[in-house]
Amino acid sequence: MPTYTFEVRFTGPAGGDALIDALYEAGWSDATISFDPDTGGAGEATFDRDAQSAVDAITSAIDQGRRCGLDLTGVSDDTVTLGEIAERVGRTLAAVDYWVKGRRGPGGFPAPRVPRDRAALRSWADVAEWVAVHQLANISPEDIEVAQVSRAMDAVLRARHQVSEGVWEKIVTAVAAVVPLALDGGMGTRIGAPQRGCAGTC
Repeated sequence: MPTYTFEVRFTGPAGGDALIDALYEAGWSDATISFDPDTGGAGEATFDRDAQSAVDAITSAIDQGRRCGLDLTGVSDDTVTLGEIAERVGRTLAAVDYWVKGRRGPGGFPAPRVPRDRAALRSWADVAEWVAVHQLANISPEDIEVAQVSRAMDAVLRARHQVSEGVWEKIVTAVAAVVPLALDGGMGTRIGAPQRGCAGTC
């Protein structure tokens, strides 16, 4: 079974060691958690999760966190600078810049998602797939899958926090009518309104 590495961002209540224990019992034993349980607030968890797919890995982590009272706010950030791309693919910044400008490589390097005169931001999911397809660096299928799923899930979680709960329920219902598989297997519960509380174990 493959292992998927990803990050989940959240805000959580003050709960002391009991909250951390509950998260571990719920399934977060494969995560490194950065969070102050005494004061609560923003936190992040990095997972190395064995699963059948990246979707299973990420949605299960989100579901477990919600059942313990966390408000999940995002998944691994998809936007990267050229410097971050160079570090991830093991190339120099100059080599990546040549790819961007078409001076080397096959051409067609992914365009920026956030254009800027300096430090434009690109989608790591787009870049990872381009690099892998053209065999310019060793990027595993699992890493590409995580990047693609994380981008989609992060967009969903961000959107959830931009509207009221009532509006969000209408959006989920409308999406489900257009794309029935969106709610398959309980996904509607996972990405809908946060579940409250965690009684000892989740």
